[in-house]
Amino acid sequence: MNFSQSRIKHLIIHEIGNKIRDEKLFLSSKIQRIEENFENVLLNYFLKSFITNEEMHNFYHNSNLDLNEIYSYSKTNFEEKNELSFIENSQNIAKHLYEFTLHPKIIRGELIIVEIEDVIYDDKSINLLGIFKSENKDSFLKVIRDSDNIKLQDDKGINISKIEKGCLILNHAQEDGFGVLNIDNNNQSTEYWTNKFLNIRPVKNSSHKTKEIIKICKVFSDEILSSKYDNEVEFSFNNDYINYFEDNDTYDADSFASTIFKDDQIKNEFFTFHESNKESFDIDLKDSFEVSHTDVKKEKKKIKNIIKLDTNLELKVLLNKDDGTKNIEKGFDDEKGMSYYKIYFNEEIK
Repeated sequence: MNFSQSRIKHLIIHEIGNKIRDEKLFLSSKIQRIEENFENVLLNYFLKSFITNEEMHNFYHNSNLDLNEIYSYSKTNFEEKNELSFIENSQNIAKHLYEFTLHPKIIRGELIIVEIEDVIYDDKSINLLGIFKSENKDSFLKVIRDSDNIKLQDDKGINISKIEKGCLILNHAQEDGFGVLNIDNNNQSTEYWTNKFLNIRPVKNSSHKTKEIIKICKVFSDEILSSKYDNEVEFSFNNDYINYFEDNDTYDADSFASTIFKDDQIKNEFFTFHESNKESFDIDLKDSFEVSHTDVKKEKKKIKNIIKLDTNLELKVLLNKDDGTKNIEKGFDDEKGMSYYKIYFNEEIK
C-alpha cells in the first residue's frame, strides 16, 4: 500500500466505557475538523504500524456476511459517501463495541473512527475506514510559557508512537468481506476486539500458510522435542525445517517429510501431534503452496536456539545451513559428577 498521497476525509471520536462496571458510552454527534499541520501527525499515527503488517483478514459470519455488523456498517459508509452517514455508522460501530466490554480488564478509552482517502492499493486509489481504541494513557510533560517564566506540568494522553487496538478496512474485495489489517497489542486477557467485535479471519494466502506451518514446527519442537529429547535433537530439527523453507519456493508435504525427518519415530510423533491439535492450526499439512520467504525470515528470529545451564552459562546455537549441533558433544564427568558440553571450532571470531 502507498499512503504518500493519503488524506483524512472524516474523523470522529467516541468514548467507550466498561459495561459491566456500568461505565457509560459517550457518542459524539459531529466530526472533528483537522488543521493541515495536525493531519500529518494523525496519518502517521494511524498508518505507520500497518506498513509492515502484511497479514490480511476478511470479515466473517457463519451464515450471512451481511450479518457481520462491522462489515455491514463499513459497506454502508463506503456506498453512501457522505458526512451524515459516516457519523451514524461510527455511532453504530461504537455501540457494537460497547456490547462486548464485558471483561473486568477492559479499560475505558477513546474510540477513534477515521475515513482515509487516496490510498493506492493493487494499483488503484481506494478509501480506508480506520477504527482505533486507546486504553492506557501515558504520562508526558507539558511546557507552559507565560510572560516571564517557563514551567512544566504533568499531563496524560494517547501515545501516538503505538497502537493498542486498531484496524484498517480496505474498500476492496467487498464480496469476500473486504480486506482488513488488524493490530491487537493487548490480547492476552480478552478476545473481544478481534474475534467478537470485528469477527475476522486470516486470508489463507501463502503468507498465512507459511506462518501456520512454521508455527506447527515450532510448537512441536517446544512442547514435544524439548521434553523428550536432548537439546541437540530439538535444535537439529529447528535447523532442518528452517533450511527447508529457506531453500524451497514451494511447500510440498512429501518433500517436507522426506527432507526434515531422519528419524521415523520423530516423524510419527510430529504427524500424531498435528492430528491431535488440528483445531489450533489453520492449515492442512497436505496442502501445497508457495513459501513466503519474508515470513520465513521473520519467524526464524523467534525460534529457540539457546541452551541454558544451571552454572550461569548459556550456549547460543545459530541456525544455518550446516547443523550447528554437530560441533557440540554432550557427556558426563564421573569425577566431578556433572554433565558437560564439548565445543569444537577452528578459530575464535572477534
